[in-house]
Amino acid sequence: MASAAMAMLWIAAVSSVSPAPLAAAEKTQTATGVVQGYSAATHAFTVKSDSGEVKLVWTKDTKFNGVVGNGARVTVRYISQPGGENVAQTVGVLK
Repeated sequence: MASAAMAMLWIAAVSSVSPAPLAAAEKTQTATGVVQGYSAATHAFTVKSDSGEVKLVWTKDTKFNGVVGNGARVTVRYISQPGGENVAQTVGVLK
């Protein structure tokens, strides 16, 4: 009986531990604006908005919703990498 009680306490303790928060470099950010400098060859583009420009790259894991090209209005969710590169997670074309 004592071992069952200890097991229940252990399970309760383990399940109450929360995961570590994401590092600041892994925080997802959002940019909305117009695509400029789109390059399929380098997997890079810039989103320009009233508040400035964000240079982005994409990978095989980036999810696209719509056709992206120069002049497209988009919302991009991205993660800033420690080296300063902004990697797009999702790119949604706005109508």
